[in-house]
Amino acid sequence: MFDLANQSFTLIVNTMLFAIFFKEVVVRDAETDDTWWSATVAASMLLVVVVSPVAGAAADLTGRKKTMLLSLGAGCALLTCALGLIPAGGLALAIALYIPANFAFALGENILAAYIPVIARPENAGRVSGIGWTMGYLGALVLLVITAGAMMVFGLEDPHDWRPLLVFAGVWFLVMATPTALFVPSDPAPAERLGRRAILAEASRRVFGTLRDIRPRRDLALFFVAFLVYGAGVQTTIFFAGVLAADFGIEGAGLALFLLQITVTAGIGAVIPMVYQDRLGHKATVLGFLGVWVVASLALAVVAWSGTSATWPIWVVGNLLGFGLGGIGTSTRACVGFMTPAHRAAEAFGFWGLTYKLSGVAVIVFGLLKDRLGAGTALAALAGTFIAGALILTFVDVARGARRAREDEAAHPGAAGRADLAAAGGLRR
Repeated sequence: MFDLANQSFTLIVNTMLFAIFFKEVVVRDAETDDTWWSATVAASMLLVVVVSPVAGAAADLTGRKKTMLLSLGAGCALLTCALGLIPAGGLALAIALYIPANFAFALGENILAAYIPVIARPENAGRVSGIGWTMGYLGALVLLVITAGAMMVFGLEDPHDWRPLLVFAGVWFLVMATPTALFVPSDPAPAERLGRRAILAEASRRVFGTLRDIRPRRDLALFFVAFLVYGAGVQTTIFFAGVLAADFGIEGAGLALFLLQITVTAGIGAVIPMVYQDRLGHKATVLGFLGVWVVASLALAVVAWSGTSATWPIWVVGNLLGFGLGGIGTSTRACVGFMTPAHRAAEAFGFWGLTYKLSGVAVIVFGLLKDRLGAGTALAALAGTFIAGALILTFVDVARGARRAREDEAAHPGAAGRADLAAAGGLRR
């Protein structure tokens, strides 16, 4: 349900409406709008990069994953509502509201992912991750229908009129996260209560210890390197999908319908790992989706270079983008969970978040390329990130990484507590 809840921020704010609202209502300068948007996104991502690993280690130490998850979700939801209050030309206010909102969303996404090795067995990590990801796309479908309907019924075609939709996105987040607050069990209380300074010191010690002792976990570390590279392409697509569609002539309610189509194929893409990843293998599944991304981004580059005014090629290629987007996220998340010991899940997914958000800083490169060299060149560079990431991934031995994680789990004195937590929530079945 939290995957479904935070979809309102991913879709309505980052992908669909706020990116265009920011460009056309806030910046109002075609020569610099992409650069301003990408720089604002990059700044929020850098904050997450700095905080993620230590925040994750602190969540493991204190047993407060649930508290952190709900606090970040509520903060993001309230800030999302506030985005609807930004006046035309209010660039400073837009930056001041968006950066902490995206920070709260992104850090919460890390804590959410850290539940995978806690509530799933290694052999069904792909299924558990896929269920959550599919619920997210189910939420996106409902959101897109509501958004398109509101645009057509109330005449909200102009970006200046989208403020009520931004407020609605925040309300959706709050309401749909309620089942998480009510039903997800809290972590067992730690054996020793630590003060804030002691928590920060111990969390930092853990993170630096993990970095020093990287060799036994080299496969997970190399996977993060691959993720850093291809994640740049995924992040860029998320933050520029609506912008690119508008550039190709798809606007207003048509934009909502275009993203509705992408969401349907993304949902199909998310189901594939849920059903097949645990059988096909984690690396093979990720590589397959990277191949889809390469084809889709190169096809978009060709369309951009052709200069055609027809919109049908974008509608066709959009299906590939959606399929790749739906599959790459959940298959990557499950692969990290497969190679992660449960007792250090939040720390590991803090590094996952660090990697993904650091890759998001690359959106500023796409924005600069697009403003200066055109969409075709920027999209070709996008394809290069997926090719390079796939090449690095071929050197990762996922099975060896998983064996190391199971050895760490078996040696950890709290291993029995994990089983008790899962049984208490009925989550291991």
